[in-house]
Amino acid sequence: MTQCITQLTLGFFKSKPVVIDFDAPEISSDGGFVLVRQVDDMLGVSSSVAEAISDSRDPSRVIHDLQEQVRQRVYGIALGYEDCNDADRLRHDPVLKTSCGRLPDDPVGLSSQPTLSRFENSVDWPTLRRLMRWFEWSYVESLPVDTTEVVLDIDSTADETHGGQQLSFFHGHYDHYMYHPLLVFDGETGQLITSRLRPGNTHASRQAAGMLARIIRHIKGRFPDAHVLVRGDSGFCVPKLLRVLEILDERYGDIDYLLGIARNKVLQRLAEPALDVAAEIFEASRRKVRHFTEFEYAAGSWPHKRLVIAKAEVTALGRNPRFVVTSLKGFPPELIYDAYCRRGQCENNIKDLKNALQADRLSCSSYTANFLRLLLHSAAYRLMFELRIRAHEQSESLGRAQFDTLRLRILKVGVLVKRSVRRIHLRLPRAFPLAHVFRAIAAGLDPPPIAA
Repeated sequence: MTQCITQLTLGFFKSKPVVIDFDAPEISSDGGFVLVRQVDDMLGVSSSVAEAISDSRDPSRVIHDLQEQVRQRVYGIALGYEDCNDADRLRHDPVLKTSCGRLPDDPVGLSSQPTLSRFENSVDWPTLRRLMRWFEWSYVESLPVDTTEVVLDIDSTADETHGGQQLSFFHGHYDHYMYHPLLVFDGETGQLITSRLRPGNTHASRQAAGMLARIIRHIKGRFPDAHVLVRGDSGFCVPKLLRVLEILDERYGDIDYLLGIARNKVLQRLAEPALDVAAEIFEASRRKVRHFTEFEYAAGSWPHKRLVIAKAEVTALGRNPRFVVTSLKGFPPELIYDAYCRRGQCENNIKDLKNALQADRLSCSSYTANFLRLLLHSAAYRLMFELRIRAHEQSESLGRAQFDTLRLRILKVGVLVKRSVRRIHLRLPRAFPLAHVFRAIAAGLDPPPIAA
């Protein structure tokens, strides 16, 4: 039932009163839903996610099929409506209905909050595994046919919890109750490859070896001669992961790693000569000095020595050594360390996922439901990532924008919706400042007409 909001009169315009009514019939504030739908049709994200989910409902009683529900949730996340509670306010939005495959004036509307909550809580572990495998497979299949190098940036992040979520535990390092998702990004493009929800007290490296091994096998299956580089911080420098990557290299070839390693007394002693050189240069110049060295090192749990690159940095605050372990050899140590530092872009990718798309909104009671939520947010990341690529073709600044900026400038636009016998007519404002970008993206995503 439509809520009636009374008329409002404002007096700031001195010559005439400003009258506000809330009765425009078919207007949406989110015209960008149609762009998200076009990107989705091109990538096949929602259809693939829906296919991976088993539907145990009686078909004769189903009003909202799985694909419509996946679209409703993923498109809502992309437009900033990350919570199922938003469904009750949006289920009759004419543009969202159109984008999800319903007519804009369909009186039934889309799924309500309780219906979507039942959908999220219906998944089981086999479904979640199928979805993770689809994310991994679809990424590899999307790589250009001439791919010769792939950089995999692996990282974890803290999703703070507030309530009784299953497998939410206290983590001493982060000092709060949380989930601990594991994420893998393409280190060159920023594309999200896959994500996995883990209990809050999980170590950063848990399940990383298996995830990376699957992705690398997919890559090598399609591109046998491609070079694969795995980057991660010191949380992933554990014997199991190092050994798995070395075994994969023995089997497939051209697989390397570049991982941070926590400092210890032995590493600092081995780096001391380089630190002394850097300190002498600093004393003479009083400017920050970075000096690099390399040496062989074996921790007590390692079966053999590995190459470690040391950054001997000295500033006004004192000595600041940093270390990375790598299988890359024959390169200047500074070049290898700078390649490791470029994984810092991964933090910005996580901000897009967590802040712009609110992927930390994992507030269901069930662990599996929250796992599905993380994957739905990951699906929204895929759509927004492709939309940013399209926006970059029209505006270089939009191609560098965060997802929330992209949403605000392109997707959050009012639209008047009219349905006739022959067509659905969407009318955007003439004053829309980025109308040319919107039109160019929509035209570029429009599929060619089907031949008769």
